[in-house]
Amino acid sequence: MTKVLLFGIDGAPPELVFDRWKDALPNISRLMKSGMYARMNSTIPPSTIVAWNAMLSGKDSSEIGVFSYTYKDKDGEVKLVNSSHIKCRLLWDIMSKKKTVALYVPLSYPVKPINGIMVSDFLTPLINDQCAYPPHMIKRLQSMKNPSIFFDVVEGLGGHKGLDIAVLIERTYMMTDMQIELLKELVVGEWDFFATVMIGTDRLQHMLWQHFDKTHRRFIPDSPYKDALKNYYSYLDKKLGEVLELLDSDTVIIVASDHGMIKQEGKININNWLIEQGYLVLKKDITERTKFSTALVDMEKTIAYGGGAYNARININKTAAGKDYEKILNEIAEKIKQIPDDNGNPLNTIVYKTKDIYKNVSHPECPDLIVYFDNLRWASNPDLGQDGLYSWKTAVGADSAGHSAQGCFIISGSGIKNKGLIQDVDIQQIAPTILTLLNEQIPSDIMVKPIEVE
Repeated sequence: MTKVLLFGIDGAPPELVFDRWKDALPNISRLMKSGMYARMNSTIPPSTIVAWNAMLSGKDSSEIGVFSYTYKDKDGEVKLVNSSHIKCRLLWDIMSKKKTVALYVPLSYPVKPINGIMVSDFLTPLINDQCAYPPHMIKRLQSMKNPSIFFDVVEGLGGHKGLDIAVLIERTYMMTDMQIELLKELVVGEWDFFATVMIGTDRLQHMLWQHFDKTHRRFIPDSPYKDALKNYYSYLDKKLGEVLELLDSDTVIIVASDHGMIKQEGKININNWLIEQGYLVLKKDITERTKFSTALVDMEKTIAYGGGAYNARININKTAAGKDYEKILNEIAEKIKQIPDDNGNPLNTIVYKTKDIYKNVSHPECPDLIVYFDNLRWASNPDLGQDGLYSWKTAVGADSAGHSAQGCFIISGSGIKNKGLIQDVDIQQIAPTILTLLNEQIPSDIMVKPIEVE
């Protein structure tokens, strides 16, 4: 009976895994050579919490019901999303008769009872009674050597950006060691589908890119950390090899990433631009860096406001726009494409109208436009109170890399054809592919086709 192991490497870029560092990754390279691999188009936008759930559901962001890390409650307060906001079925819901082990999958906190075992993700506020199922798993987590950093290198979303680089690297290895330890314990048990996500790559890439990428505008020559990211990938490949040795011969192995990574040149102060263009009006002038909130906005006079991090989200105030909605939507989209970099050079900016890419644009959190400044080489900064159009960090901190639009897909093992590099695949295709491998019927509401792997 075929089993499927999904080994997720958060943010692994095909440029590094398939090419630049391939020789340093013998286990991943062996899977590529014995099976097939492809660049994988991520979700729009390539957000961690959305992309992993698209991979596990076959759905887009609007069907999943999550567009960013935050949402507004019924009182208008901004709060952090959690697993209860996922409105579609994931693989372990669809194939409930199959036994699943799901470890560290983004947006799995608080955990829900499943036919198997679930341990939650980096959004978990330390170990508590909602981070693992069945409940006896909680005691196992508490017994770890460093339980306070089991889920992430530091408590709080984005907290890794404030760590000293040496501390960040040390904690990332400590966290990953614990996560792999539990993975290896559980992988020798009984299961049909096993999914795990390693978040350490994401934490290091955001902060280390300028230490090894010579094309980065803030490149650090002869940095003591120039090989730190490559070394971590090599370490993770070795750990993957240890896991592979524990698998039965009838196992299919998928190694995948939710998105890639790309150097970050800087940030566009999106709300400053909207103010300058006359689309956004504040209740009063703000002179100190302030996190954006619609509570600061004069909604009667405002046409549009922005959000986002590695990409920008533009929300049109439909009440104020009225019958001119389409005209304003097109006008803002075209004007945004004309924003240059800080030296006046043109940017290769891509603007998506969400009505063209999402199935459920009526969701209250759905933006009207999604913007990739210079195809994600420039990020969005929605903060208020800073001067000008450009900045280099937000209130949370600075990144030297952001998310890119393509991740990795590798599949090998029992019954998988040896095709080598195949044409690009889509992240939503992974769910129906796994269902097919496990002889499960694909639900009629999953509209994407599985990848031909057998």
